[in-house]
Amino acid sequence: KDSCYAAANYFFSDADDAALAAARLCISSNTGKPDTEGILSGAHLFIALVLNKRGVYTEALSHAKEATVLDSKDAGSFDAIAQALIGLQRFHEAVEASEQAIRLSDGGVGPYHFTLGSAYFNMENWQLARQSYEKAAELDLKDPSSAYNAALCLSKQQHFMDAAHWYEEYLRRSPDAKDKADILNRIQLLKR
Repeated sequence: KDSCYAAANYFFSDADDAALAAARLCISSNTGKPDTEGILSGAHLFIALVLNKRGVYTEALSHAKEATVLDSKDAGSFDAIAQALIGLQRFHEAVEASEQAIRLSDGGVGPYHFTLGSAYFNMENWQLARQSYEKAAELDLKDPSSAYNAALCLSKQQHFMDAAHWYEEYLRRSPDAKDKADILNRIQLLKR
């Protein structure tokens, strides 16, 4: 089981190659052994998360689904499924997986709402995307991405003053943003 714990440590240290190697060793060493569902689910999840980050969505989806088979109550695995499905442009399925992640976490995890917003955004459902991004922003008061994306959705809906507010919130959360000058210009245009 040491390889399973090592996979977690490597993953949280952003040592992705080492995390993949340790997670794969964990799976090969513990598959079929009693009382290992939890650590095996975690190993599959770590693999899925790394592969999603690298854009290897089909394989990530496979590992994330295996994680949910081993632990059907792990919200993170359903979020990983949704991320992979977004990468594969299967947005309706991503919405379903995101909603399951949100249900399992009792709606309290901002990044799960962000993933749901991304699925809706790609479907050009600006209203539901905005709602999801705003919820993500409410749950994680430091995340600038959710504020920025809420502003984009509001602009698409032609709610210009509300969009300006969310762009201002984006800059409050990310005062040194590289696109600060562009965002300040957008805010001026939106407030006209």
